[in-house]
Amino acid sequence: MTRYRVATAAAETTEAACENLEEKLTDSDAIYVLTVDVPGERDDRQAAFDTAQVRLAEEGEVRTIRRPGAPGREIVDFVRANDIDEIIMGPTRQGGLSTIGSTTCEVLENVDKPVSVLPAERF
Repeated sequence: MTRYRVATAAAETTEAACENLEEKLTDSDAIYVLTVDVPGERDDRQAAFDTAQVRLAEEGEVRTIRRPGAPGREIVDFVRANDIDEIIMGPTRQGGLSTIGSTTCEVLENVDKPVSVLPAERF
């Protein structure tokens, strides 16, 4: 069994992550879709959860988790606490610059698991 962690704040990111996952999932895999509530930001998290449930329900076990806090720290803590095998995330928050964002950098610097960063042109 492989445990995948999808870091998302929007349906578009989740859609791209689902496309990435659909090719490699098996029936025994687990998918954890985690969003982090950030005060003052547009809230598209429910749409992100709904997208994952619809796209991946037949592919494996999908669990959705919503936490408050700093996105990078919450993602890293979740990965460590749940023995996640691979992380899938976008390069930056929607409307951000075209470079790797601070959350993605924090995850890349603080986990010892593979991180798939989705192509920026998808957003």
